[in-house]
This record gives sequence, C-alpha cells and structure tokens, in this order.
Amino acid sequence: MPSSTVNLLSSDLFKHHYGSDPQGKHLERSYHRARAVARHWGLTLDDILSLTPRFWHAHTDGITLRDTVAHTIFTIHYNLVAGTIAPYALERPDLQPLMKQILHFDVVGGYMLNEVGHGCDARNIETTATWQSDGGFVLNTPSPNARKFMPPTIPVAGIPRIAIVFARLLVEGEDRGIRPFVVHINNGWQMRHGIRAWRLPVIASGRMLHHDLTSFSHVHLPSTALLGKIARPSNMRDQYLSSIHRLSVGAIVLSLWVIPFLKCAAYVVGKYSQHRTVQQGVRGERVPIITFRTQQLPITHALAEAAVLEPFADWIAAQHRSPSLSPATKHGLSVILKVIFLQNGRGSLSELIERSGAQGMFPDNELIKLESLTRIVGIAEGEVLVLSIRFATEMLLGRYSVPDAKKPGSLLAQHETGFIGELRKLRQSFKEHRGEDYNHYLLPQCRPMVLAIGQRMVYEAAVERGVDRDLLALYEAGAVKSDSSWYVEQLGLSRAAQFDRERQACDAVMAQLDRHLDGLDIEPYCTAPMLSASRWDRFLNSAPLYTGLGGSRAGR
Repeated sequence: MPSSTVNLLSSDLFKHHYGSDPQGKHLERSYHRARAVARHWGLTLDDILSLTPRFWHAHTDGITLRDTVAHTIFTIHYNLVAGTIAPYALERPDLQPLMKQILHFDVVGGYMLNEVGHGCDARNIETTATWQSDGGFVLNTPSPNARKFMPPTIPVAGIPRIAIVFARLLVEGEDRGIRPFVVHINNGWQMRHGIRAWRLPVIASGRMLHHDLTSFSHVHLPSTALLGKIARPSNMRDQYLSSIHRLSVGAIVLSLWVIPFLKCAAYVVGKYSQHRTVQQGVRGERVPIITFRTQQLPITHALAEAAVLEPFADWIAAQHRSPSLSPATKHGLSVILKVIFLQNGRGSLSELIERSGAQGMFPDNELIKLESLTRIVGIAEGEVLVLSIRFATEMLLGRYSVPDAKKPGSLLAQHETGFIGELRKLRQSFKEHRGEDYNHYLLPQCRPMVLAIGQRMVYEAAVERGVDRDLLALYEAGAVKSDSSWYVEQLGLSRAAQFDRERQACDAVMAQLDRHLDGLDIEPYCTAPMLSASRWDRFLNSAPLYTGLGGSRAGR
C-alpha cells in the first residue's frame, strides 16, 4: 500500500481554508485533486480487473472527506471507465496506450448510459451508432429525450475528457443491441465538433460535482471505438448486462463512502457535544449536551454502524473476487450492501444533523453535504428501490439465492428467515408477480426484505472480524428497532426488553466514548469548525466583518 493519504493534506493543493472561491475555481481544484489522489494510489490494470484490496481501500479512505467532488471524479474514472475498458485492453493492443493514459489520469473519463427519457429503463435508450462502409460509426442523438443525462462533459481544468458512451448499434438497418463506445469528448478546453453540452443547475447542497446534458450530431467514430464484437449477439439481454457489469461494482464503491461519512459525522458531533453546554434550569449549572441520552444515542449508533459496516464491506469485496459465485449472486450482494449502507447512512446522518442544531446546517460543518451525497448514492449506479424490487422478486421466485446464515439461531437470522417466509407464503397466494396484488402487498416490502438479509449478514461479518462486543450489541439493538413489531409478534421480545437492550449497550459504549471516537482515525480529514473553539474562531475570522463605522473587512 502507498503511504497514508494524510500526507496529501499538507500539500498546497489539499490545504483547507474557509472561503467562498468562485464555483469554477473549486471545480478545477477538485479535478487536480482527483488526479493527485489517483497518482497517489497508482492503481494498476490488475487492481481494476481483480478488485484487489488496494482498489477497495482507495474508496473508503478518509481523503474522500476532504473533497467529495474529487472522489466522485476518481470513482467514475477508475471503476466505470477503466473497469469497462480493461477487459478489452487485455486482448486489443490498440487500446493499451489509452489504458495507460487512463491509469495515469492523463485524461478524465465519463460514463454515459442514461438519457433524459430513459433512467431506470436504460435498455430502451435511443442514442444510435450507425456502422459505415469504412468500418467506422456515426454517433447520433435522435431526439431530445435521447440526450445523455447527468455525466459531466464540459471542459474543465485543461484535462482531456473521454467517455464510455452507450448507443444502439445499427448495422445495415439491423439493431444489434446496446453497445459501449469510446468517445473523445473534448481536449480539456474545447468540445469536439458535433458534441453539445448544456450545464445543468447545481444539485443538492454544498459543493457537488457538476452535471451536464449532452447530445451528439453526426460524430464520426473509428472502428476501434466499439468495445466488443460487431456481430449480433446470440442473447441481447446477456450482452447488455455484460457491457454494464461495472455498475454492480459501482453500487458497492459509491456505497462505501458511507463508512468515512459515518466516521466523520460521529466524530464531529461526538466532540462537539462534549464542549457544547446548556444550563440546567434558571439557576442550574451548565452541562455538556452529551449528558443527555437523546444526544448519546445517535452518536453511539453511528459509531456502531461504522464499526460493523467495514468488515461487511470487506466480506462483500471477497465474494466479488470469488470465481465460484455466479454474476447474479454477486449482483444480489451488491444490492444488499447498497440497501444496508443507505439505511444506516441516511438514518444516522439525519439524526446527527438534528442533534447539532443550527451548527449542523452550515455546509462548512460537512454534515449536510454528507447527507446529501448519501441521498445521491441511493440513485447513482441504479436506484436503490428499483434494485431492491428486482432482487427481492428474483429471490421470491426462486431464481437465485444468497449465502445461508452461519448462526441461524441469532435474533437477526430468525428475523430474516421469518420475514422471507411470510413473503413467500403471501406470493404463492397470488396468480402472478406483476399483478395488482403483488403491487399492493409485496412491492412495499421488497426493500425491508433486503434490509433484513443485510442486517443478518452485517452482524455475522462483524462477529467473525471480532468487532468490539459493545458496538456489536448496539448495532443489533438498532437493527431490532428497525422492525420492532416483528420481534414482539414473532419472538415475544417486548418493547420494554428491546429498549433495555439498547440502553445497556449504549451505556457500555458511552463509558469509553473518547476511545471509540479517537479510534476512528478520521480527525485529520475533518474540517468542521464546530469541532473546537479554535476552529470556530478561524472560521469566524474568515467571514466578512461589518462595523458601526460603516466599514467592512473582506473575509471570505
């Protein structure tokens, strides 16, 4: 492994300052930071293809927090773009110079699948690549609905941009399915002739990656632009799924951000809650807000989730490297990971923001930004609800399964087995799985079903890793609380008993709170001014100052 990315923080490029530079300047800096992070890790073709520990570690590192825009660029570039081209580069010498440029980040890559009119139904995209008699292709956007939606395409930072563009291959009038093409988009300063891009408004809150709307008009591509064979595939569906195989990995790597997000939020709010005080009554003494159980629970639950999600992510990564598992099972595991990470990430981040009062609303304190990015992860690389419905339906129909519970007698394993058993019995009473009954009774329960599977798997991976037993007990208590009524109805675990299990676990974690917070090793990457009085002073000193004399001091 390379040296710690903490070393990057001392460079001028990564030094943090509270200020409001123009958006364009922030964006250029993010691209240069993405390049610096890329060259720090030095991912190889084998890292990309074999999904090595180095590949996974690069997506959970704390440097993500310093510039989430840079890390978004990094992830798209190495997972989706490099990951799509890499298998072909092994057999095509003509692609190897481009692959070298990609690995060294001499170019920046984009992934262009979805269109304005085709989000969750990407198999119906309209963009066409028409074969020409000279062996090349002509790329066209036939309608406004076919414009590529969201991927960045405008020139930024002088770095040439390429993209994997998915288009319907037409050969002498025959539709040969959706195929990936390598397309040079711009030279870093100017768009390629025939390619138009519209800059879209900034989404969510805080600093986010820019997004564009892109169209192609008679863009000529060489024969080498096509990735794969020009012949009509024997199975169009299998060919399509094969061409977008890195989306399954992408669902994991984007979800992995939740780990540093939870660590950062737990650390920031945990430390803030120890120095922020309130007065007890009119004449009472001032006490830290961490004194109150309502403050303790969100912090300790976030600590527990961060502790158990990390070994689960490692276990999932190992399954993806296993040649014995089918692609369908690997995809299912990716869906499970995404569901469980989003459930914990969104829930805990929302709670921690709420327990931070007005401080939590400032983008500089990072919490709002992290929550917004977690919501975006729920849409990127496949919308989480749609993925859950497809996965749960396939399981209920018996088309494939996931690894069985190692400890079937555990609370979470019993919940998984009981919940799925209820849904299977319900499904068997329906005539079909696309009818009105299925829509009304089963679709709303597909995501909770996937969550139940994930909670059991997370717990088992954490036990195997030897996660702190207090954190493990608190995670289990939180998982039980997510479907409290089932445990009451089916296992006779009363609400009072559930509450008491959570209370005991929280007490145990709180007894060693600073040890747990400091053990996150996330402090160097956190820039929130609410962390300490000295950081808050630096934050205020960077703000414009207005005085009664009518003057002002330029800050930000």
